[in-house]
Amino acid sequence: MKIFFSGSIRGGNKYRRQYGQILAFLQAFGETISEHSDRPEAFDDGGLKGDAAIYARDTHWIREADLLVAEVSQPSIGVGYEIAYAEARNIPILALYHVGAESPMSAMVFGNPKITSIRYDSLSELWPVLKDTLAETHLPPK
Repeated sequence: MKIFFSGSIRGGNKYRRQYGQILAFLQAFGETISEHSDRPEAFDDGGLKGDAAIYARDTHWIREADLLVAEVSQPSIGVGYEIAYAEARNIPILALYHVGAESPMSAMVFGNPKITSIRYDSLSELWPVLKDTLAETHLPPK
């Protein structure tokens, strides 16, 4: 099972630490194929040369994914694009939203019946809900 994790990089990095913890949690359920999101170099270009290379890499990873998990607490055009890209390819999507976020979540995400949304107050609160949701999505732990 391949899981693409999406989180804001250029749009802001307030939740960067959580990305690493979420990625570590997701690794119990499958191969995470976008681990760049929690690395310092992701905030440059991940070693890639230019925006076109980043686009090609990320869209390739999404096409390879069985599931896209997006942390959507920090507004990001890129994350929204990745969600839409996955949706257009019928890839299941989970959207994670921290209820203490400064910006309200877009109705285009929370109102979309094709996206499973999880609101959480803390990561310790998120883990059991995420585990149950992944199990319902037929992704039992490895």
